[in-house]
Amino acid sequence: MNFIRMIIAFLLFIALNIYIFVRGWQAIPDKSMVHVVYTVIFLTASLAIFIAVLAGNRLPLWMTCLLDIIGGYWMILFVFLFSAVLFADILRLANYFFGIFPQWVTANYAQVKTIYLVAVLALLALISLTGFAAFASPHITRLDINTGKITPSEKELTIIAASDIHLGNLIRRDRLTKWVELINSQKPDVIVLAGDIFDHSMRPVESQEMYRELSKLKARYGVFAVPGNHDYYAGIDKAVKYMEMSGITVLRDEVVTIDSSLTIIGRDDMTNRKRVSLDYLIVRADRSLPVMVVDHQPASLRESVREEADIHISGHTHNGQIFPYNRIVSKVYEVGYGYKKEGKTNIYVTSGLGLWGAPLRFGTRSEILMIRLINR
Repeated sequence: MNFIRMIIAFLLFIALNIYIFVRGWQAIPDKSMVHVVYTVIFLTASLAIFIAVLAGNRLPLWMTCLLDIIGGYWMILFVFLFSAVLFADILRLANYFFGIFPQWVTANYAQVKTIYLVAVLALLALISLTGFAAFASPHITRLDINTGKITPSEKELTIIAASDIHLGNLIRRDRLTKWVELINSQKPDVIVLAGDIFDHSMRPVESQEMYRELSKLKARYGVFAVPGNHDYYAGIDKAVKYMEMSGITVLRDEVVTIDSSLTIIGRDDMTNRKRVSLDYLIVRADRSLPVMVVDHQPASLRESVREEADIHISGHTHNGQIFPYNRIVSKVYEVGYGYKKEGKTNIYVTSGLGLWGAPLRFGTRSEILMIRLINR
């Protein structure tokens, strides 16, 4: 069933790209060389991500990196291009039936189409600049949680949660260096990486020796991580070994207790269809302590609520990354982004520190979650 959905999505993507291509062809000046250049650019951009994913490991690393970046930008900007083309065709239909265009538009129709194309490209450039700013300046979201449990340690715990870092060709070592410094500056007691630490290949991670930066993450009681679906795409065994080499404790359906003050249940990603259920794991937890469940995809919130976990942290959604996807994820998941208290469970789904595709957000923002756990 998933394979069939993938095929349908792929064919739909191809069909929409053909639609955009034809409308773009009609909008540019009628000169053969311009059309040749346009065709080459369009084909390269629209096919780049597929070449990078399917053949990236057999290509030179620099070429894979370039294809990743070009293809990622196209996958994001494609949404806005499609919207612009669709809007133009709606206007064309409205003019056909109701004659809404002024006479000067009708008289200079070829030039108007070119002007519209230039305006769309200028708008995409503006979206790219503002979107990069929303990505490059992560917001620190602060959340105080009092579980009402009195623990042997009366100290407050500061927990930093970061999800969806997506290290690879797009999120490179220099960016990771800045994020590690930002996280460490919060002086956390515990750091939790909530999945998708890597993108879709370990090759660029290894070539940039990113373990040198990951190993600089510092927290009083350690750095913990759970896998995400992209860590499986990158090769889960290699990804886990790389994190462990970086001094990160990977929790795959495991339970750990922190300083007699907090129990962390780290769940394996749903990509592993054999992962154990939460009710099996939670019986191994000290329920007199606050219990925090970390699960990359926010599809299991009901389990945490049913088992009365005190905290549930997920990522995965990127809060849609760009409008209007942020509206869509809020319909797909019970909590697509943000905080919700359900029963005894404090739920937070983070928009993620990194992202996928292109380094831009529109209508969303990159974030680090800081939880101050009050033990009273």
